[in-house]
Amino acid sequence: MRIPTLYQFFRHQVQRGLDNCGIREPGTVDYVSEVLTRFAETRSLHAVTDQNGRPIEYLVDFLAEYTHAVDARNRARAEALTRHLGEYALFMSGFFRDRLARRGELNYYLARGASAYWECADQERHVARREVFRRVHENFSRIANTLDHMRRNQLLLTARPGDGPPHPLAPFWRR
Repeated sequence: MRIPTLYQFFRHQVQRGLDNCGIREPGTVDYVSEVLTRFAETRSLHAVTDQNGRPIEYLVDFLAEYTHAVDARNRARAEALTRHLGEYALFMSGFFRDRLARRGELNYYLARGASAYWECADQERHVARREVFRRVHENFSRIANTLDHMRRNQLLLTARPGDGPPHPLAPFWRR
């Protein structure tokens, strides 16, 4: 029996989820699957660091670093920060939605994430990637909703009433 790679697993789940909400562009499915595959490793989720070398964990800190990069005329860093901010916001608003909602940050993450993808599309020189970023911008909330639905219903990381004990990873997803 051939075991699928993590990317193949995510691609299957993402394609199924996005198809259910009417998003059928292969480029968008591939891109979101790639983001999930990278962010499955915590060090990739927190790969961007501030000027002192500390991992950035909050959107406000991404924005502060972005301002420093723009002030220093470091276009490459500003673009990398914008893209990572969008990816981070998408991942968090999809997979850690309950946590963001409890803290009153969900709408902020949805708005900043969509805005980041607009900026990414605006800055991107590669035509196909620019179109993917535009589609993610336009559908950001729907994609985040799909990721939340996947977490709850397809990945089964939380227990349903009557399902027995919760999944061993469930406490990490609820934080």
